[in-house]
Amino acid sequence: MAHHTSNNTNITIRPLNEADTPKIYGFFNGLSGASRKLYHPYTFDQDAISMIARQLHDDNCVHLGAFHDDGSGEKLVGHVWYVHREESSYPLLGIGVVDTFQNAGIGTGLMQGIERVARGRGQQGIELTCYLENYRAIRLYAKAGYRLIGKNGDGTQFRMRRYFADDDAPFLMRGVYASSIPWNIPLLSTDSWNLEDWKWYIELLNAAGCNLLKLYIWPTQYYHPEELELAHNAWRYQVWHDALAYARVMGMETYVGFSTGTVPPSTWLRYPRLRAEDVNYTGITLCWQRGKNRILPYQQYLIDMFAEVADNFVLWFADPGACICSHCRDYLRVMSDAIHTLSEVIGGRAKVTPCPWWIESIEAGRSGFASHPNLRHRIAKEIPEGSTVIVRSDEYETIDIMRTHGLIPLPLAFFLDPEGEFESNNILPQPKFGQIDQWLEKSIEENHTASLAYRLTPYTQYPGDYYFFRRQLNPTQSRESVLTQLGEFICNPRRQEAFHSDAPRFASAIESLDRWWHNQGVTNLDDSVTGMNALAETHNSVRHLADAMTILRQLAGGLGEKALKAFTEDLRQEMSPMPVFRGLTLDYLWSEHARAFLQLRVQNWLRRLEQ
Repeated sequence: MAHHTSNNTNITIRPLNEADTPKIYGFFNGLSGASRKLYHPYTFDQDAISMIARQLHDDNCVHLGAFHDDGSGEKLVGHVWYVHREESSYPLLGIGVVDTFQNAGIGTGLMQGIERVARGRGQQGIELTCYLENYRAIRLYAKAGYRLIGKNGDGTQFRMRRYFADDDAPFLMRGVYASSIPWNIPLLSTDSWNLEDWKWYIELLNAAGCNLLKLYIWPTQYYHPEELELAHNAWRYQVWHDALAYARVMGMETYVGFSTGTVPPSTWLRYPRLRAEDVNYTGITLCWQRGKNRILPYQQYLIDMFAEVADNFVLWFADPGACICSHCRDYLRVMSDAIHTLSEVIGGRAKVTPCPWWIESIEAGRSGFASHPNLRHRIAKEIPEGSTVIVRSDEYETIDIMRTHGLIPLPLAFFLDPEGEFESNNILPQPKFGQIDQWLEKSIEENHTASLAYRLTPYTQYPGDYYFFRRQLNPTQSRESVLTQLGEFICNPRRQEAFHSDAPRFASAIESLDRWWHNQGVTNLDDSVTGMNALAETHNSVRHLADAMTILRQLAGGLGEKALKAFTEDLRQEMSPMPVFRGLTLDYLWSEHARAFLQLRVQNWLRRLEQ
């Protein structure tokens, strides 16, 4: 088999044979010290060459080479191999390319070649290890479909596995919309996260099979270096930038969203004549037609900041606010002008994904909008063919319309973390496995090939996220198997024998929690909380989930003989030492006003549990 690199150098990729053995020494010499450090496990001496020569006759081993002929004979410039191990049904892969031939597509060609051999021999997949700091290689592997399954014994390398069955998944795009709406509740809401929080979640998403991460920047989080009143948001832009860069390392497509007509509240206050005659949220929306020049500086800076780490910019329309003044009566004109204007600003640095969120209501003339006959067809014609477009997952007619125009609908599954006065309920851990199964069945029936999960509070809901994506990869995989794999990834990533039982215990605790939500069986909840607390020292994410489940159990017991105020204070005392609830219980916040705020949340939680 032959592979032609981008610089037109002819590279032949084929199995190694005995005649190639003398070429291995030259290959070793072509690897720099840095490359040798990352290319395991060879000693790069005659013993290593002899070992490879022996393995050429071993049916449990496969060796392929990339050969370059410069006129003086073939030289080995790339090498990939795999070997079977007793402890795993997945063979272990290693790959290296000499430094002068790197970044020419040879690594990709070698990976594709050895996958073809593995498939031909009936393998279910391949496994490899990669140093945590080797971002370039991790991205190569992740884009090729390798997913994290844990770390090696000393925690210096990721273990990654390529499941060939993933290629048959019905969902090609599997995304999460990690909403950073400004709740300001560390560590619960992502708007308060630092980079380490994001890296934990991104690694979990990669392990689950998620291949798309979308962030949305709320108007109160806008930053511009020329406006001192926005300086408090500078750190957010840097964290989000680095988080998106890391998501790319993990093989994900990255989307950055913002609303086309919104500005920081300070700008809205300064220009009363430009304010939108708005629906939905007030205080952050200007009229696009009258206020475009005041809107664009924030969007231009945002685009410049994130263009190098964003594959797509998502332009939201009519949400969180929209203008319905006489200038905007023809909202199609507003949408079309915004798409073209912002596409020019983006300038080909990333793709554009429209999100016409209230498009059915606008077309029908509801919510203060004028009637717009055939709006969905008309706006679809404005969007370049092959583009993605975000729509509600329950708007099946809209999804079909977008498809007929050659667009790729990305349905947003809002049920995982609902809004609309239900936000605080998302703090209570609820896996929603049954709802996910129902959504999956309906989505397959509707021939969906993409998904976008909405997530506000990952630390209390991540078992549902993992299950959501794993079910999309393999709809026939059992719930117990999925949860056990999650438990292995979270509780025993280094495959230590002493913690071998932790994964099934984690799975059992989460399964019990899900059953409790369906039948309110106190025993199930007690078992779940006890089981999770026993595992709480394995990882911070387990500790956070165990703490949230502990608070859920106390809420599930109800007020009893206590007054609501006393019950709230007892709950606050229990929450105070829990890191995941620090944003709700920081001592300097605890004025009577703040206590009343928590009491409102407690009322909401109790009302939900009573239902």
